[in-house]
Amino acid sequence: MLGTRRLRLSERGWRLYLALWLVALAAIAGIVAGLTLPKVFESTRPPSLVGGVVMGAKTVAAPPFTLRDQTGKTVSLSGFRGRVVALTFLDTQCRNLCPLQASLLGAVEGSLGRSVPFDIVVVSVRPDADTPATIAAFASASGLSGRYSWLTGTEAQLAEVWNNYGIGVQVATGDIEHSSVIYLIDRDGYERVGFLDVPVASAVENDVRVLATG
Repeated sequence: MLGTRRLRLSERGWRLYLALWLVALAAIAGIVAGLTLPKVFESTRPPSLVGGVVMGAKTVAAPPFTLRDQTGKTVSLSGFRGRVVALTFLDTQCRNLCPLQASLLGAVEGSLGRSVPFDIVVVSVRPDADTPATIAAFASASGLSGRYSWLTGTEAQLAEVWNNYGIGVQVATGDIEHSSVIYLIDRDGYERVGFLDVPVASAVENDVRVLATG
C-alpha cells in the first residue's frame, strides 16, 4: 500500500507542470502575450495545434517506461510508436476530475474512429486500488472503452514515471491528490501538447488529428 508522503519532482517535471499552470492562468488573466515559457516550448505556437501548451517537434522526448496493463501484459511506451498517444494519470477511486478526463478521452476516441492511429494510456496513481475489476468498472462507468491501456506497477516503478512527467502525488488519510494533466505524444515518441484538467474535447480531437497526419 502506498505510504503517506509527497513525491519530489525533478527539475524537468516542475518546468513542464508549472508551464501548464502558467499558460492556464495567463489565459484567464488575458496576459498570454507577456508570459515567457521555458525554452523547451516554441515561442510561436503552430497554428494547427491548439492545446494548452504546445511543444516543438522533436524537442521533448517522452520519457520511456515499461509497466503492466489491466490484463497483466507488459507494455512499453516505445510499443506505441507510429501512433498518437494520449497519456494521463488516473485513480479508479476518484470521483472528481478522473471520471471527467476518462469520459473526455473516450468521447475523443469514439469521434476519431478506428482509422486514426490513436491510443489512450493511463498510468495509475493508486496501484493498491487499481485492480483489473476496479479498472473495468471505472472504465465502463466513465465511457472509456476500446483502445486503452491502464498501467500499474510497484510504487517505485510508478513514482519514477510520475516524477518524469511532472505528476505530483500526495497520499494522506486514505485519499489521493494528484496532478491532472493529459499529454499528447506524437508518432515518433515526442511530447507535443499538454492539457490541464479537463480540456475541450474538440481541441484534443483537433490536435490528435494533426499529429496523426503530420
